Amino acid sequence: MTFREYIAQRRCGDNPQGDFVGDARRDRNFPDVQSWPGLKLYLVRRGACEEAIAAAQIVWQGYRAALRRQAGA
Repeated sequence: MTFREYIAQRRCGDNPQGDFVGDARRDRNFPDVQSWPGLKLYLVRRGACEEAIAAAQIVWQGYRAALRRQAGA
């Protein structure tokens, strides 16, 4: 599962993480990043605020946990 696939299936809650997921889904240029530094660099270059970057990091951690669960299944 790629990060973009994870974003596509993740629920959008009413919180900063949900806001990030919604924004990422709407971003036609959103890259299929392979690492947290790559995602953070993209967000910084797009002028994302610290709160958005923090929310993205939590979503990234969820993605990595989902990959570990998938590998263990």
